Parts: sequence; C-alpha cells; structure tokens
Amino acid sequence: MKVSSVEKVLERGVQLVSEFFPLKTYLYFPVLYSTCLWAIRRREEWKGEIFSWQVWLNPDAVEVKPDEFVLNFFESHPGLQKAYKEEIKAKDFKTLRATSRALYPVIGLEDPFLEALFKPELDSQDYRKIASEFEARVSRTKNDIEAVEEKSRFREALKSFGQEILALSLYLLSDAQIQKLIIKEIKKLKGKR
Repeated sequence: MKVSSVEKVLERGVQLVSEFFPLKTYLYFPVLYSTCLWAIRRREEWKGEIFSWQVWLNPDAVEVKPDEFVLNFFESHPGLQKAYKEEIKAKDFKTLRATSRALYPVIGLEDPFLEALFKPELDSQDYRKIASEFEARVSRTKNDIEAVEEKSRFREALKSFGQEILALSLYLLSDAQIQKLIIKEIKKLKGKR
C-alpha cells in the first residue's frame, strides 16, 4: 500500500468535509478520524455508528456507576491520577463523578470522535479543560453536524469515504499514523485558502 494513495483518499475526505463545513474546520479532524476508525474497527457495522450520539452523550450511563467504579477510573489512569490527586485523596465523589461524566466517554470508552475532538487537550493532558468544556463543545459540535446531517448527501459521502478507507486496507496503519495523515491533509487545505 502506498502512502500516496492513502493521502489522496484523505485529501478527498478533507475536501468533502470542507464542502459541508466550510467555516468549521474544527470538525474536519473528528469527523474524518472517527469515520476512519469506525470503518476499520467495525467494517460493516460502521454505517449506523457515525452519528450514534446517544451512546456517549448519555450522562446517566456514568451517573449510575458506583463510587468504586468512578474512583477506579481516576486511579487507574496515570494522567487523571495526577490531575485529580487531591480529589482522589479526599474521595470527593461529587467532583469526581461530575468530572467523569465528561472524561469517561473520552478516555474510558475511547470514543474516536471525542478523542479527535479533544485531541489537543489529550496530547497536553489537560483533563480539567476537557471536563470544563465538554458539554459546550459537544453541544456545539452536535448542532453543527445535525444541521448538515439532514442533507442526505453528507451521510452518503461519508459512507463512500469509509468504503474507500476499507478498500485501501488502512487498518494496516496505526491510529497515530492515520491521525498524522489527516492533520497533514487538513493543514494543506488550510494553506490553499
């Protein structure tokens, strides 16, 4: 597999997303990255998963977890353990539970869309920023995508993009390689504007 073939498909993906979200470049990476990963990981199942917002936007799913689960989530992740050292030590479940409602879908469930949406914060291990901006950023993103989702061409275009990804055997690349290639293509598009 030639990287240039992958780059061409990703370039088409970036151009596709830019047609639907010309002024919302913050959506390019999450949409393309999550589409790639869903296509790779779920092969045929990915079609219905691209916009399954309710799975990770359901705060009740985290709300009903026992205190031990919430505490274990923070203690088992080195970055969270460091960032929330005082809350863990004091067993401040009010804060930990509220924070886990944002962090668990991103870090615990490893949702590809959310990982891409919060990539800068994850890279810098700024977990408190993820927690504080989660609801507003996800709400804004959901609204922006739902406005375009109603256009059947967008869903069909993403399906076509996902099929191209599968045809390229992109699953042979690591997640980090896919991320770098998508970011490279987004930067190239921004440079042309």
